[in-house]
Amino acid sequence: MPSAGKLKAAGNGMLVGAFFTSAAQASKILVGFVILKLIALYLGADGLGKLGHFMSLVSIAVLLAGGGISHGVIKYVAEFKNSQFKLDRLFSTAVFYASSFCVVSLLLLCAFSERISIFVFGEAEYYWVVLLLAFAQVVFAFNILFSGFFNGLGKLRVNAIVQVVSNVLVLPVIWWLIYAFGLPGAAIAMLAIFAMPLLISQVFLRNVPILRMLKWRKFDMALAKKFSRFGLMLLVSAVMFPVVEIIIRQSLIAQVGYSEAGIWQGSIKLSSAYIGFFSVFLASYFMPMISAIQDKSIISVHVVKFMLLVMAVFLMGGSVLYFGRHFFIPLLLSSEFHDLENFIIFQLIGDFFKVAAYVVGFVAVAKAATKLYILSEVMQALLFVGLTFSVGEKMGGIHGVMYSYMLAYMIFFVISIIGFVCWVRR
Repeated sequence: MPSAGKLKAAGNGMLVGAFFTSAAQASKILVGFVILKLIALYLGADGLGKLGHFMSLVSIAVLLAGGGISHGVIKYVAEFKNSQFKLDRLFSTAVFYASSFCVVSLLLLCAFSERISIFVFGEAEYYWVVLLLAFAQVVFAFNILFSGFFNGLGKLRVNAIVQVVSNVLVLPVIWWLIYAFGLPGAAIAMLAIFAMPLLISQVFLRNVPILRMLKWRKFDMALAKKFSRFGLMLLVSAVMFPVVEIIIRQSLIAQVGYSEAGIWQGSIKLSSAYIGFFSVFLASYFMPMISAIQDKSIISVHVVKFMLLVMAVFLMGGSVLYFGRHFFIPLLLSSEFHDLENFIIFQLIGDFFKVAAYVVGFVAVAKAATKLYILSEVMQALLFVGLTFSVGEKMGGIHGVMYSYMLAYMIFFVISIIGFVCWVRR
């Protein structure tokens, strides 16, 4: 039985972890809301609809940057943090692994920049924005790498400072870009948000002998293969939901035009802003904890505890947003998005079950259960698309899409709980 002192220390650790994660994510949410407000203000629902595909593309690039290395870095740094020898091998392997994927992504994005521009923006003239994304994804990769090391080593305070400072400094930059350059400026602003933390990280890395740690002879093929499993998991995550968004958004555009597609895009961005808090907290604190535990009964206790925690926090925050929707939606977006007030309840209920299911999902990540994780991602996508083009089409427009989203995640939550219980009893 753990002593009272250990339990108290674990409780204090959770509070400290939650505080710093909350601070970092709060600043990220603030920036997300600011860019959403600026786009809604200067470009309207129509402009947000036109930027929807690029937002999905940036989401894919951020998740896949460096070969989807983020969760793998956090997991293995947490496991190896007491061995400098293993950390050096881990760092070298991670850098070379990430760099190889960055080069491949860079070449592909440059080669197909015009075609991607036509698909994303509807015209080829914005190919240069795609070229900027090609180079920005290299920055994304190393930002994710350093952030993963900070989190894995338990330096949540450092990671929080990096995130908060970079998010504060980027605010005037994104305002100027959107105000001065309109739609292409908004696209560049999205890249700036994810690139800025790398600059701030250098302050904390100035005394770290990075070049001395980085040696080809320290490259560990076994570790690289383990990274590839996490990369495969994030590849599925990166592609599945953004592709689903693109399919459904394209259907909405065809049915009801860019304006209603823009309103749905607004709901997605609001959703991703607050869901990001739960995702980052679970990845930074819950996942490393579960990674180090082998006893399934102890894992079950932590899953129940964290699930109740995220559900309670979401319920409080979601209730405030729902009952204050007539105030918050015009404030965070603009008066053009007032139709969202009628349908946001479906988004909130769906997100409630989604964040609860995340707890089970991060157990699969922590245990590198690649097949199980991929199956869950595919299942979410199929549920959402299937319900949208069956139940949703009968209801029509944004109402049908958001109602289908709610149903999809209610069903997925039940399936996740059943799957977790089966895993524990196996």
